[in-house]
Amino acid sequence: KGSYARRYNYGTLAAHVLGHVNRDLKGLAGLEALFDEDLRGEPGRMAVQMDRRRIQRASVGGTRVEPENGEDLVLTLDLVRQSILEEELARGVAKAGASWGTAVALDPNTGAVLALANVPTFDPNRASSFSEAARRNHAVVDRIEPGSTFKMVTAVAGVESGTVGVDDAIETGEGWAVFHGRTIRDSHGYGTLTFGDAIPKSSNIAMAKAAARIGPTDFFTTARSLGFGQPTAIDLPGEVAGSLRRPEDWGSMTLNSMSRGYAVEVTPLQLAVAYAALANGGTLLRPHVVAERRDATTGRTVWTARTDSVRRAFSPRTSEILMPYFEKTVEKGGTGPKARVEGLRVAGKTGTARKAKNGGYTGAYRASFAG
Repeated sequence: KGSYARRYNYGTLAAHVLGHVNRDLKGLAGLEALFDEDLRGEPGRMAVQMDRRRIQRASVGGTRVEPENGEDLVLTLDLVRQSILEEELARGVAKAGASWGTAVALDPNTGAVLALANVPTFDPNRASSFSEAARRNHAVVDRIEPGSTFKMVTAVAGVESGTVGVDDAIETGEGWAVFHGRTIRDSHGYGTLTFGDAIPKSSNIAMAKAAARIGPTDFFTTARSLGFGQPTAIDLPGEVAGSLRRPEDWGSMTLNSMSRGYAVEVTPLQLAVAYAALANGGTLLRPHVVAERRDATTGRTVWTARTDSVRRAFSPRTSEILMPYFEKTVEKGGTGPKARVEGLRVAGKTGTARKAKNGGYTGAYRASFAG
């Protein structure tokens, strides 16, 4: 009996997407696990005779079943983009002294994942010698309070429902305000801001006041149609849905907290998918990493991924109205000037959320950028 092994020629590259197999070549994580049956194929069989010296010979006229190769998967990942994303993420995590980091790059018009990286990472050739933490695909299995990147929901809900316009003035005072007995702070005192300018300045107070005008129903509906509270249905195992409570379960501060990305849990992938909708004019797409499946013997394509739109989340007009303010985020005076790229139009939103632990918040932060 010959022995077989799985070789990952690119080492750690795209490890969390590919996953890995055990000694018996059974897929344990990533695409290896999800498409185990398609990739595996059927082993062949042959009748043999053994002589006294224990030498095997094919049995004359015996049955012989040819092995069938499994299918090949062709991925949406781009090798160059994938290696760049991994290197940059590793650099960023090291520089910030963070315990982990995750990054996802999507084509906003098709939902194709162009690159997906996590730090720390592992080598699928020797998966068992790495910790569970290193093998964790944070992009799909981690629920996090998103913080300010979630303010996009408040922005879309205001414009889409017609309750708050981008030119509406909101008073934020000296950078602090009391809601239901709790003090909410901004990083600076911005005085009077328009709702639009509250986006690049990331004003918590303006967002909380806007959310009060929007109201629970419209806010919840927008968050829901942007895909929060349900899985994206990506073709990777272990995806969690995040958590978005229904308005009937909200307390007096829930809407206020949600307006700035607390009291709600999302996956990094869900956030990327929601921002892809802003980029493409309001369509929520299903993300995917498998572009096609091919017959390994003939090379014939047996299945091709189609762009799969889940729903229209908001109107193209809303996207047009909001885009300039998300572009201002990366300009001077916005919170994310480091994301500027000369000669390219960049739009996005920064997020800094305090990390929750045992029912309270710690001094540690989780930083994010969606763009």
